[in-house]
Amino acid sequence: MKNVLRSKFLLVLALSLLLLTALSGCGSSYEGTVSDDVPTDDVIPSEVDWDFYTERAKSFILEMAGGNFDEAEDMLDPEVIEVLDDLGIELQDIWEANLAQAGVFLSVYETEHFAEDGLYFILLTSQHENSGILEQFAFTEDGLIAGWQTLGFPRLEVTEPTESTSFTDSIIIIGEETEFPLDAMLSMPDDVTGQIPAAIIVGGSGSHNMDGIAPPLAINPIYRSIAHYLAENGIAVIRHDRRLHTHAERGAEIFGESLTVREEVIEDALLAVEILRADPRIDSDRIYIIGHSLGGMLAPRIHAEADFAGLILMAATPRNLLEVAIGQFRESAYTAIAIEMLTEEDLADLITQIEEADELFDILLDLSDEEARETPDPLFGLMSYYFKDMAMHPFADYVQELTVPILVMQPSRDFQIRADVDFVLLQELFAGRDNVTFRLYEDLNHAFIPTTAENFIEHATSIATPGHMYIPALQDIVNWILGQ
Repeated sequence: MKNVLRSKFLLVLALSLLLLTALSGCGSSYEGTVSDDVPTDDVIPSEVDWDFYTERAKSFILEMAGGNFDEAEDMLDPEVIEVLDDLGIELQDIWEANLAQAGVFLSVYETEHFAEDGLYFILLTSQHENSGILEQFAFTEDGLIAGWQTLGFPRLEVTEPTESTSFTDSIIIIGEETEFPLDAMLSMPDDVTGQIPAAIIVGGSGSHNMDGIAPPLAINPIYRSIAHYLAENGIAVIRHDRRLHTHAERGAEIFGESLTVREEVIEDALLAVEILRADPRIDSDRIYIIGHSLGGMLAPRIHAEADFAGLILMAATPRNLLEVAIGQFRESAYTAIAIEMLTEEDLADLITQIEEADELFDILLDLSDEEARETPDPLFGLMSYYFKDMAMHPFADYVQELTVPILVMQPSRDFQIRADVDFVLLQELFAGRDNVTFRLYEDLNHAFIPTTAENFIEHATSIATPGHMYIPALQDIVNWILGQ
């Protein structure tokens, strides 16, 4: 089965690769946590008792909803349990992280099923107070859960506004007249006198909501923290759900062979800017973009169409996304070997995939558009056209046209976007420009949360651990915007 690896490493990888893991569920082979103890042949019996597997999935959810986590754990394959034990993660942690996004559990909403490569898959949507949760379970023939992946959070209700005495959260819709409307939040300072500056937040890859939450990978509401801190200090902010979040159930329709970051990110960022420029309380000449991770990579490209007053690049890189992803896979693999989590033999399949991805990266721009739309990348199963589009619009090309002020912010212990690689490249690209400010933050991870992580795998655990954004970094954003 394509991309089925040993479970210990795969869960670590899922926790680590926040740039792209959420995308991997769109039109690709299953890439969640999978045990070795699965059928080795690809033959599925013609008569499958789907009621059996459906009831197993429902029972698992109901046990956790009832707080019976020991009973739920008994339904997991032993190797999946070993993964959780090695990482110090309890089922209760994952369940509560999902509830933080979706709200109180109400009922099982619907189920679907399919069989592939000797495994029996159940897609289950549970209904919660604020949204649904779409989850995919991979069962062995005897009904043990060998794989489990959260695919998205179909929205049933919009996020409730936060009550504050210094600012007001207002629910708005981005792209209300389009095919893919998105829930968004406008955080507006109270007692506004005259026109004020504003910002839009463009986050990283995947199916996160407006707050930056995509359990069980990203559980800290970092974009909410940014919006509220800025609003408390006189700056209006828009943040919004991602298309991959809101319209997850329509993934195949929206994100097919021609998926690019334009559909995933850029179009909705441009719509958000239009909303700010139409608001009479906002100074249309003082609208900034705050790009985190993939959002930072795309900020200059978005600016080329939106003409911002300035760019804030948080944990950004000028490299191509596929190159970054290959590096993350490679570092994950060799870190796992170095700390004796796995052996080189265990990772043989993954190392082969990395080599194939290297070869694809070398020929990306030589592929015709048709070839790119028909060629899946070896790591995620996304069509190569996604990465070719990024390669055809390199960060450096847009930098040449940039004249507005820029704030570059980089955590020192970010093992996804590296201070010793990506931050250095940005310093070289912007060398000699007196309107570019660089900030390096010691002992912060990719989410700008304090960490003591010493390697890629420890960093993965820190990302999936509750924490709070570093306040001095937030204050730097405020000071920089107000100082322009």
